[in-house]
Amino acid sequence: MADGLFYLDTREPHIVSNIAPVTTTTTAKALTPAAAFPLLGAAYFHPPGKAIKIEVQFLLTLPATPGNISFNVHWGTGADANGTLISTATTPVAALNATKRGTLTLTVRCITTGTAGTLQATGFAQFDSLVVASTLQPMMIPTGAAVPSAGLDLTASNIVSIQPLQSGTAGTITVEELRVIALN
Repeated sequence: MADGLFYLDTREPHIVSNIAPVTTTTTAKALTPAAAFPLLGAAYFHPPGKAIKIEVQFLLTLPATPGNISFNVHWGTGADANGTLISTATTPVAALNATKRGTLTLTVRCITTGTAGTLQATGFAQFDSLVVASTLQPMMIPTGAAVPSAGLDLTASNIVSIQPLQSGTAGTITVEELRVIALN
């Protein structure tokens, strides 16, 4: 006999073509439009421990002076620079003048529920070794101990939004694959 209903469920909508490129700047830019991210519903993150896994495959086009790249994880509407920060990490990227691949994998877990609930995000990004030196990979998110977010209204119909920033001359990120998986 099973000890409960535990499952993995890839959430819709499923993307079938690349999402339009996002130009990275020093302002957080939503990696995907809100419509491409599954609407989890107003009480999805209940009870504590409920989680989603986000997997992103992307193309990163960098200029000659790219600086650093950050991946911020927000809870909000999915608009640029919107929402409460859940987690972040930054790494230097190489001058490239080319397009290379990368992946991002995150687990976002509910720690406490309700109108002042908390989420915690952990994961990593990996890049072609011409983008980020192999000695700096994988890029851990966060770079230190994982801590719960500030209070979030987990009863609102918000989404988890991955929002990159870039400190140097702007590049672009094109999402080729986005999977959001309900973990339980």
